[in-house]
Amino acid sequence: MGQIYSTLDRMLKDGLVELAGAEGADEERKTYRITEAGLAELERWLARPPLKARPMRNEIYVRLGLLVEKDLRRALDLLESQRRVYHLQMAELTRAKIQLAKERGPERLRQEMMLDAALLHVEAELKWLDNCEARLRARGGMEA
Repeated sequence: MGQIYSTLDRMLKDGLVELAGAEGADEERKTYRITEAGLAELERWLARPPLKARPMRNEIYVRLGLLVEKDLRRALDLLESQRRVYHLQMAELTRAKIQLAKERGPERLRQEMMLDAALLHVEAELKWLDNCEARLRARGGMEA
């Protein structure tokens, strides 16, 4: 929550949004409206591709990096438990995609694209786990 409000405050100071008023009796709840400058900045942002690929912020990377040199068995156990997490995520995303196929409306295409992206990311993570496991097993002289 803090990040959202600090970002909105910065955007307000930069003239990208303006305060549209408070909702009802709740003076704490503010409504913002995008300005012409905000729309122009949005258009510039939409026209530029991201300069960085997906950041490597997943906690599994850090944990595995620390375990590789310390405890090969625990590193392999971590890969297996993470694999289960990804399989659960894949099942959840697949269920959402099946449900979405039953729906109609203007939001469907955007939602399909986001679900496809999420599914492809999970598939890539699973392939990465397989690759890591093969390397760790080869290093430790273990069989699959």
